[in-house]
Amino acid sequence: MQRVGLYLAWCLWAGSVQAAGLSLDAQQHVSAALQADQDVHVRALSAQNRVAIEAVLALNGGHPKAALDVLQQHAVEDPLLAMLAAEAHRQSAIQAVDAAGAYGKAVAMQRNLLKAADLSVGVREANVRLALLADQLDGVAGFPVDLLHVDDGIYSIFLVDKARSRMFVYARNEQGALVRVADEYIVTGAHIGDKTVEGDARTPNGVYRFVKRLEGKGLEVRYGPVAYPIDYPNALDVLHHKHGSGIWMHGYAEGVGRRPPRDTKGCFALPNSRLLAVSNYVRLGHSWVIVGSNLQFNQPQQHDGLRASLQASVDAWQQDWTSLDTEAYLKHYDQGFHSGKWNLGLWKMHKRRVNASKSFIDVQLSRVTMIHDPNRSTEGEIAVMDFEQSYRSDTYQDKTHKRMYWVRHAGQKAWKILSEETL
Repeated sequence: MQRVGLYLAWCLWAGSVQAAGLSLDAQQHVSAALQADQDVHVRALSAQNRVAIEAVLALNGGHPKAALDVLQQHAVEDPLLAMLAAEAHRQSAIQAVDAAGAYGKAVAMQRNLLKAADLSVGVREANVRLALLADQLDGVAGFPVDLLHVDDGIYSIFLVDKARSRMFVYARNEQGALVRVADEYIVTGAHIGDKTVEGDARTPNGVYRFVKRLEGKGLEVRYGPVAYPIDYPNALDVLHHKHGSGIWMHGYAEGVGRRPPRDTKGCFALPNSRLLAVSNYVRLGHSWVIVGSNLQFNQPQQHDGLRASLQASVDAWQQDWTSLDTEAYLKHYDQGFHSGKWNLGLWKMHKRRVNASKSFIDVQLSRVTMIHDPNRSTEGEIAVMDFEQSYRSDTYQDKTHKRMYWVRHAGQKAWKILSEETL
């Protein structure tokens, strides 16, 4: 069976690269893989997905008639394919009027109406699926850069990539290693950007945890069979005066099989069958969620450099604390530091008073998880550290679960503590 992505491969690239947001190499790789029809990811494509990818390659390259050819050859009833056919007809009509030259001036107004018509929703979704195949073939192999160190007590990490409309799930295998177990098409907020206020229809950027499971009578049917709220707003969001709540991973309404890439009020959603599949990897209290755009993979030097720099700052903070060098210890706190009611000035006064009464301090950290936030904050680069802290002095001892947000300003090597909380 002829594939439109094959005979158009070399004439499509200039137009399709711009439209799909893929590199020339990635597009060529997809075309070659479709032609060879040997790769496991290509063979796993549903009939609908394969037709959509071939059709959108033709549309991206300005070949609507070729797109119609492949859509008509495969007579598959599907809402996405119907939208692609509508867009192909629209582009074909514009090209036909243009080809009529002076004779077509009589319908110039209708041509302008056709040009103004926005049928791009299907093209956007098909381009997401094209990018998904390209990434499966070559783009996102390897370990995520941002998972600097994940304690064994963390069972799974869900990485939501808003730019790719993808969710990558990592979970522990039988040997205890974090491995990728799912790569899903995900629908995020209708508006681009980071969530800042209630009702802005944006999915928040940051590092979160699943904190609850909703199902049955406690969940409206429009959210699918199950939903998992995350802990937005977290301490960093509060520090940045972000508002809103109710950010969930959920499914689709009954009878809805497909949604465009940006279509929620701020949650992230996936088809019900896939939601139930990834639900097997959710462990409340032991599953984290990272939300960002264009997440990076398979960059070991960058990963190791981030981890080493953060670990060096953590070690220096711990050493200065236990040595009772209070002024050196306090230098590890950022000027914008907040912790509950404490700002940096109050924190310094408190710690100077407490440490002055000690003859020794011993601090041990365990169950440490360090995650680099892929999103640039107003303060700079952010990393989240979650750990158990055992504190002992001559007058007091305790064991607490803590979370810290460390910041590294542009041009700086050391990280400083921006916020900390006891959980």
